[in-house]
This record gives sequence, C-alpha cells and structure tokens, in this order.
Amino acid sequence: MGAFQGGLTYRQYQIKEKLPTTWQARVQQGLVQNVAKPLDPEGEFDRVVGWCSAQFILDTDMSLDLCLQDPYLVVAMRVETIKIPGGLLKVHCESEERKVKRELKKEVLSRYERAEIREQVEARLRKKILPSLKSYEVLWNTETGVVRFFTTNKSLNEELMDLFEDSFNLTLIPDYAYTIAQSDELGLEKGELEALESIEPTPFVDEDTLYESMKG
Repeated sequence: MGAFQGGLTYRQYQIKEKLPTTWQARVQQGLVQNVAKPLDPEGEFDRVVGWCSAQFILDTDMSLDLCLQDPYLVVAMRVETIKIPGGLLKVHCESEERKVKRELKKEVLSRYERAEIREQVEARLRKKILPSLKSYEVLWNTETGVVRFFTTNKSLNEELMDLFEDSFNLTLIPDYAYTIAQSDELGLEKGELEALESIEPTPFVDEDTLYESMKG
C-alpha cells in the first residue's frame, strides 16, 4: 500500500508554521543532512531511518529537481533494520557457551561470562545477516501545509514526526477532528473554539449494559 499503488491508507498532518520565501534551500539542506544511510552491521544501532526517493528505495539523490512536483514534495522515509532471529541467537549462544565451558573446565558459567558470550555472538551474526529495507511515501503540499504519510502504523508515524522536525525544524500536527475544528479553513468563531475545550466524550453504549453482556 502506498501513494502510487495498492490501497490508499495514510495518516494526515498539518504544518502551522509559515514557510519562508527561501524554503527550498532549507528543505534541500534538511533532506541531504538526513538522507537514508546504510545500517552499519558493526555499529550500535539495530534500526535507522532517513529520506530516500519515493520511486526507488535505494535512490538517495534528494535533489529538489527530482523530489519537487510543484506544489508537492514527494519523498519517502526509508527504514532499515537488522534483527537476529531469537532461535538462531539462542543456539549459537549455547554452542559458544559449551565451547567456553570445555576450555575453562567449568560446569556453569557466570552471568557476566554468558552476557559477554551473547554480545560476541550477536556481533558475529550481525555481519552475516542482511538488513531489511522498507520505505513509506510522504506527500507534502508546500502551499497548504498538508502532509500525508502512507502508513497508519503508530511507531512509524512517531518516527516520521521526529525526522520531519529534525530535517526542517517544522512540527507535524496530526489531523484529528479536534485539530481540524481549530483550523482557519473551518471558520469557527472564538466562542465555538472556546467551547471545544469543555467537550466531553459521549458514550454510545451504556456502561452497565456493556458490563452485563461481557459477564454473560
């Protein structure tokens, strides 16, 4: 699923800040500084995110000439992860522990020794496992400030909000009924906006009835 094929499932955001007249240079710099980089198997991170082309996940040329389809900035957030299957890690750790016990002539290893073995085995396996790659399209209307991110996954959306702010120093505000009601486009008056602050959720199911049905 995404912006170009499959079902159109996305989360929408608003940017309240006004873009400066020289926003293109600022956006270009943010894209380049936060471009997707390959995950280092010998590094400390299991997951890295960054910008890539919306058309091809391995294309990291973030030139605005390629990314800007006026008025839309069309890019993607690339997520690269490396994960050692738990079962694989377990058997390799056990194999290494048996070897160390024979060498040290010990029946039982200490917690510290086992932790050290696990760390060494993880480092060795990381070099043999290929990271997984996924990308998620981002469409930013630079005129209206509307941003659409083509996944509803909560953690991915949180990563997008952080990446967006780090890249462009702009805050993404999720589009919910409350935030939409506060937008200028809806044209609510001051009294109506103040009334929003005192709105309470309305239950559509009687709590006592729901409780009884669950008991039954």
